[in-house]
Amino acid sequence: MVKSAIQQENLTLLNIHACNPGAPRFIKQILRDLQIDVNNYTIIVGDFNSPLTMLDRSLRHKTNEAFRT
Repeated sequence: MVKSAIQQENLTLLNIHACNPGAPRFIKQILRDLQIDVNNYTIIVGDFNSPLTMLDRSLRHKTNEAFRT
């Protein structure tokens, strides 16, 4: 977390990296722990590793043989 001021406005930059197993739970807990520091001037960035669909959750991905070199 980096706190700074830009044009007299306090700004917080929060960078999160979450491991694949349990990422959504981890992110929720981090945001709860940092709730005091998170406001309208907080930018949250990072590698959240949260799947958007069930297909993204699959551990086995089929690959097309035509694309292999």
